[in-house]
Amino acid sequence: MKVLSADVLRRLGTEIFMAQGASKEKSEFVAETIVEASLTGHDSHGVRYFVRYSERAGEGFINVKEEPVVVKESAVSALVDGHWTFGQITAMRAMELAVEKAIENVVSAVGAYNCNHIGRVGYYTTWAARQGVVAIMFVNVGNPSVSVYGGLGRVFGTNPLSVSVPSGGENPFLLDYATSMVAAGKVSVARAKHEKIPTHWIRDKDGGVTDDPNDLTEDGWLLPFGEHKGYCLQLLMELMGAVMTGSRSGVEPRGARAPSPNGVFIIAINPDGFVGREVFERRTGKVLHEVRTSEPEPGEMIQIPGDPEWETRENRLKEGIPIPDDTWELIKELAEELAIPVPN
Repeated sequence: MKVLSADVLRRLGTEIFMAQGASKEKSEFVAETIVEASLTGHDSHGVRYFVRYSERAGEGFINVKEEPVVVKESAVSALVDGHWTFGQITAMRAMELAVEKAIENVVSAVGAYNCNHIGRVGYYTTWAARQGVVAIMFVNVGNPSVSVYGGLGRVFGTNPLSVSVPSGGENPFLLDYATSMVAAGKVSVARAKHEKIPTHWIRDKDGGVTDDPNDLTEDGWLLPFGEHKGYCLQLLMELMGAVMTGSRSGVEPRGARAPSPNGVFIIAINPDGFVGREVFERRTGKVLHEVRTSEPEPGEMIQIPGDPEWETRENRLKEGIPIPDDTWELIKELAEELAIPVPN
């Protein structure tokens, strides 16, 4: 394992994306979202994407100079064409619009299409919650890698859901997870570490039980989580993220289009239209406190959604971000190809 500070990795990521032709401002933001994923413990969406996004930019799937454009708008809604720029740029533009409209009109809904991979979804909903707005983000992944409940083979993408709620403190309530058993990136992280995986994560190309992360790259597939209940959420993400926005569904032909497109649909809610922000945040904080301090089972600790991320972030800000050697070698090779100094 290599261990580097967040600041060092932000600078490195910024230089890498600028070398692909992106502006300094855009490069800084994309690097920030990626490093933030690593800081919060979501290495599946973290600094490994310095390499993956660079490859996609080189292949023409990410148009680094493009900007998202609002193609349809009302006082409480908008539809954004991402023009295949970095997905993070499109997702943040959509969330900014949703929050702006919710603050003005209590409730808003914003969708985005022609959108590349947006990274860790919780980044955007957390940002909204820190503006005092509840945010719900439905995302579909148009590249199928997950079976449906009771089925075989790849039907949908990992289709994540994120909801963040302001709680009066620095860190909000944060629900953020894929509707597959795990994100595909977690299998890739295990592969980079040369580790086995739990046998309930994936199936091999023949539908067999496996603990080898390499089996996912050979026409294997991820399993959905939560049996029929998780499957319902998986399908909901597809209907809202893809169908509502006009994005590619996992059941449609892939063709030569972007390798990991995301359809994004956001609902934002301003508590001032109901009990008021101050009352809402105070009572939310009280509910969360009562849950945290309720009696746990022997040997257990009660946490609120988001707590593991905030704890990991605090630790990694102090101690640095661990990066598997295989992943670091790929980042290092990319930096050297781009004539970017590699930090020790």
